[in-house]
Amino acid sequence: SQGTQSTIQWVAHFLFGHAQYYDYPESLEEKPGVLIIDEIDVHLHPSWQRGIIPALTNSFPNLQIFCSTHSPLMLAGLKEGQVQLLNRDADGKITVSMNEFDIVGWSADEILRHVQGIRNTTDRDTSKMVDRLRELRRKESLSESETEELEYLRENLNRNLLGGGGPAGAQIEYLSELMRQVRENSEAVLEVTNAPRPTVRRRKDRTD
Repeated sequence: SQGTQSTIQWVAHFLFGHAQYYDYPESLEEKPGVLIIDEIDVHLHPSWQRGIIPALTNSFPNLQIFCSTHSPLMLAGLKEGQVQLLNRDADGKITVSMNEFDIVGWSADEILRHVQGIRNTTDRDTSKMVDRLRELRRKESLSESETEELEYLRENLNRNLLGGGGPAGAQIEYLSELMRQVRENSEAVLEVTNAPRPTVRRRKDRTD
């Protein structure tokens, strides 16, 4: 596959260059070096994305790695200060921020929301419905058409989340996580009956 070929090519390029610099030593394991690679996660299966950095650091403990990525799985397990997040502001200026907490034990959804700024990790249509429902609930008074729209959005979100595709366990887990987001924002977005109250897990080492 293209992903396998790409990975083999850049790993081989790194190994040959590393060995050449040290005049082809018997072992490269302890030799310090710098690896710079753009989009290290490209073409890789998610399980490989999660494992490529640990594989490199375990094999070459003195290797310093600089790589770019858009994948939340690449950030999983990284420690404080290892992530440089680049953002473009309204004026087009690029700003850089550093993570002030370990990203250990986080799910991909948590990383997308709290590190990469993807506030709602559902599909776009569902995300738009949630945003519109939130907007309507903020209003002090609603017109007749807005009231009808509010009820329509409630019914559709309940039906999509509780009766959509995927394993039942995954649906319940996703719904519980979405409800947690809602409570953190002090806004009731969904009205669900006969559902277990999800457990809210808060980390002391981060702020939402």
